[in-house]
Amino acid sequence: MLRISSLSVYYGAVRALSNISIHIKKGEFVCLIGSNGAGKTSLLNGLMGIVPADAGEVVFDNNDISGLPTKKKVKLGLCLVPEGRRVFPDMDVYENLEMGAYLQSLKTKKRQLEFVFDLFPVLEERSKQLAGMLSGGEQQMLAIGRALMSNPKLLLMDEPSMGLAPIIVKDVYSKLTQLKERGLTIFLVEQNASIALKYADRGYVLENGKIVLQGNTSQLIDDNEIKRAYLGKEYKEKWER
Repeated sequence: MLRISSLSVYYGAVRALSNISIHIKKGEFVCLIGSNGAGKTSLLNGLMGIVPADAGEVVFDNNDISGLPTKKKVKLGLCLVPEGRRVFPDMDVYENLEMGAYLQSLKTKKRQLEFVFDLFPVLEERSKQLAGMLSGGEQQMLAIGRALMSNPKLLLMDEPSMGLAPIIVKDVYSKLTQLKERGLTIFLVEQNASIALKYADRGYVLENGKIVLQGNTSQLIDDNEIKRAYLGKEYKEKWER
């Protein structure tokens, strides 16, 4: 479904990504893990055209979308849930969801709204509440719901666990699993490697703007270097003994 080949992104003279190649098949749940500053958000921004790619090719559904503007990529079925959720705080929940469907027909908008409310009943309950008054977890659900309103084929997620309590993170990932089971393809970037590797099918490891490791998540979880670097103090202590 998605093939990224030799993608490079610069911010002025600073290289954020170097020669990145990733592939995602239809129906997969794929994660990209890496530390803060590794280039994870830059990859999503380059993919969506939010920042221009210096080199490389992006093919989506057999179409070269490398030079397309962000709006056309959304129309084709790519949609990003940004880091930090970025809901419109002074608009109510329903209005936020409407913003996600601005390129869709009324029929599609109605169908997707029913789908979102079925997945996140709390959003229907609070449809007239200002988005800025929601909890962090509810705002994350709203951000996902807003993206789903665009009727995406591939959902991109940027740090969905950021700033959320562990129990809320688990709930968010449970909803993502439900979306995968309904046939949606998902690609997310995460600093929280343990939760991402638990739920995803395959994973990539990004360090200093380069892919350094890839494989099935079961393989990555068992990799001692991944355990040492990303999976917590208890793994590090065990590995270094």
